[in-house]
Amino acid sequence: MSYEVEQSFRNLVIFYQKELLYIDKGQKASDYFSDPQRKKLIKQGVLERIYVHRGCRLKLTNKANYVLNSYMTQQI
Repeated sequence: MSYEVEQSFRNLVIFYQKELLYIDKGQKASDYFSDPQRKKLIKQGVLERIYVHRGCRLKLTNKANYVLNSYMTQQI
C-alpha cells in the first residue's frame, strides 16, 4: 500500500475511535453507524463480517485494532 492510502486508513480509524472501541467491546455496529457507513468501513478494511450462531456480526479487523491500540498508547 502507498503511504497516502495507509495514512488515510489510520485517519479513518482515529476519527471513529470512540465508536470502534464500543464495537471492539461487543456493542453492535448498527447502534453507531448507518448502513452506508458500515458498508464503507467494511470496504476500507476497518470492519469485517463474522458469521456466528445467530447471524452476522461486525468486528474490527486485526489491522484496525492494531492502529487503534497504538494510537491509544501514544495518548497516554
